[in-house]
Amino acid sequence: MAGRVAIVGGRSVSPAGADQVAQVAISLVKHGHFLVTGCAAGADCAAVAAALTGRVPVSSLQVLAAFGPDGQGACGVSAVSEVQAFAAHGGAVSWWSGGGSHMPLRARLAERAVQVVGQASSGLVAVQPGRGSWRACRLAVARGLPVVAFSTALETLGAGEWELCQGNGIWANAWRWVPASLF
Repeated sequence: MAGRVAIVGGRSVSPAGADQVAQVAISLVKHGHFLVTGCAAGADCAAVAAALTGRVPVSSLQVLAAFGPDGQGACGVSAVSEVQAFAAHGGAVSWWSGGGSHMPLRARLAERAVQVVGQASSGLVAVQPGRGSWRACRLAVARGLPVVAFSTALETLGAGEWELCQGNGIWANAWRWVPASLF
């Protein structure tokens, strides 16, 4: 495998955004990458759906769930049934990522994001990112990982700037973060 890429994004992505996640996952796996994502509705769920529908192999994705296998500790934006189905199909799920049920939900979700980014070795892709996803992008930049975003409203990730990707297909619609040290 070429490395591990984190896939993050908004908890409420449009159908086009969900399709972008699937296309990104397909492209990354096709190029030898392993994927890691969280357990929320939206972009995370779209990555899981790509595996459940056979668009990418179940074995190419790891899910870090901030809840238990029975759904204990989940919240309204958790993709419990999808993650349970993924696990039932042999998918790799790390339950209680970010801390156990004793940990407050907000803290557990923040720590889970740290773990998702920490699992990445080759980069991070954000699709229609929300507040938590932008935080994950900043964590990835701090680790020196490449960050690519599919968004119409890009946030600054520190010293640097966004450049339109020079790729083909799905990547032609993406922006990559270029840290100031690379100018």
